[in-house]
Amino acid sequence: MPKIVDHDERRAHIVEAVTQIIIRDGFDRVTMREIAAEAGFVHGAITRYFPDKRSLLIAAFLQVFEESHRRTLDSVEGFRGLDALARMTEVLLPFTPTNARVVLCFWDRAAQDPELYEIHRENFARRQELIRTLLRQALEDGEIAPGFDIEHGVDWVCAHNAGWQMMAVLVPESTAKTRLRASIDAMIAELRSAG
Repeated sequence: MPKIVDHDERRAHIVEAVTQIIIRDGFDRVTMREIAAEAGFVHGAITRYFPDKRSLLIAAFLQVFEESHRRTLDSVEGFRGLDALARMTEVLLPFTPTNARVVLCFWDRAAQDPELYEIHRENFARRQELIRTLLRQALEDGEIAPGFDIEHGVDWVCAHNAGWQMMAVLVPESTAKTRLRASIDAMIAELRSAG
């Protein structure tokens, strides 16, 4: 009787192998041979699902983003406004910085590749819309003073979160959990006093 192969599971396993190599060694060390070894497959099994490194990078980024987005939505469920924003930010900040390396790798590639750039823009827009919604709730609930510029707030929160992602990779000693929590608290306090 032939063995039944779950192709979706195999794809996910290969993408996880790529993610682990990027985290451990960086994207430049990702080769099809290295991926096959990490995943425990022969080289030909990898190319059946992903023809090249670029397709693997896209899949790895999308997996990291989707997992992050799911955890973000789970964290804000039942919360509104600034409380939800604080919870969302806690999920996004690199308390465990492993995925930050994958994100920075994708940012670098997206800056040079129009297709990757569009994928990044679409996913970034989803994140911005969630932040926008939470800031509007905070405004409606009186947590933020009337007249607060929501778009400025969205930009500020995005820059705050992206900055910590970058620091987790480039200056990891500065991203102690206490500093990350203090940064979230300071951001929320500043939003409460903004007007």
